[in-house]
Amino acid sequence: MNSDSNIRFGPMLRYEFLPSDFNPMFLFIGDSRDLAGLAELLRKFARQPNEVSLVRNLPAVHPQTIVSLLPADPEFGMRPNREEFAWYLNAWQAEQIAERIDRLADEAERSGSEIFEIGSDGEIPVKVSRGEFTDDFLVSRR
Repeated sequence: MNSDSNIRFGPMLRYEFLPSDFNPMFLFIGDSRDLAGLAELLRKFARQPNEVSLVRNLPAVHPQTIVSLLPADPEFGMRPNREEFAWYLNAWQAEQIAERIDRLADEAERSGSEIFEIGSDGEIPVKVSRGEFTDDFLVSRR
């Protein structure tokens, strides 16, 4: 068996902050496998709500923006956190978001998206999308 058998070619999870004066958004894009991995990471966080770095825990195209899951207290939702972003969630919220992402990741679905907002003032909406963007969208040309 080739030692490179776990190397993945093709689409991978991509995510970036999309600034806007009127509708800033944090966008996650991936295929079924990518989104299933994101849902599983949210479930892991729900079981043990400690800081989780997405870049260290998910195979992804190297994002320009660093994101971590953090236990919500007292803030909720996606927010800037110094030079990075933090998605503040409690265990219940993380589990509910994971379930909705699972529906997007279902092989029977060809495309779709979900927007996640906790309802906290000042949070940045998070959009998770499958099949709505080209494979190179959000991939920086460095």
